[in-house]
Amino acid sequence: MIIPMTDDERRLTEEYLYLVPEMVKKLTSRCAYVSYDEQQDLLQAGNLALCKAAMNYDNTRPFAVYAKVAIRNAIYSYWRKLQKERKYTCSMYASSEFDMEPLLVDQKNELWQEQCMNQEPIYKHLQSLEAGSCNTLRKGIHALLLQQKGYTNQEISKHYGVPMNHVRAWQSKARKYLQQDTKLYTLLS
Repeated sequence: MIIPMTDDERRLTEEYLYLVPEMVKKLTSRCAYVSYDEQQDLLQAGNLALCKAAMNYDNTRPFAVYAKVAIRNAIYSYWRKLQKERKYTCSMYASSEFDMEPLLVDQKNELWQEQCMNQEPIYKHLQSLEAGSCNTLRKGIHALLLQQKGYTNQEISKHYGVPMNHVRAWQSKARKYLQQDTKLYTLLS
């Protein structure tokens, strides 16, 4: 059932409409891969969250703070939904009658061997950093390596027996630490 907005809720939404592009820009500023279409989807999700926030607002706290949290959570939910959908998609050629596999065998083997040769020193260096780090950094680097192998944060958190936000915090600290490592930077370039 669709419940229409009251005039006060509509006025409140229009007054704070500037928050949505501001939050989308803030949350995507470090993401170079966000396309125009994705930004429009995020704006739409944020606008819907702003309307819901106006409809659920109870006048006990400032609306801008309440709306920012609602918009941020809606954008995160949208990203989680996209992430789940991407796991179950397949390439265009997977379901077609035309099989590209015989055409790409030689290229795939050469590329795979080259990637393996390039990644081996990186993994060895990461393992040496992991061994010589404090407990939190060690867990963060290990969690990043597991994530690189295809495990989700939820699976990693079950493995460690901790909440997912602990795993994300470990990964964040590990990323900051790894960004400052010059040897890793030279191996990656």
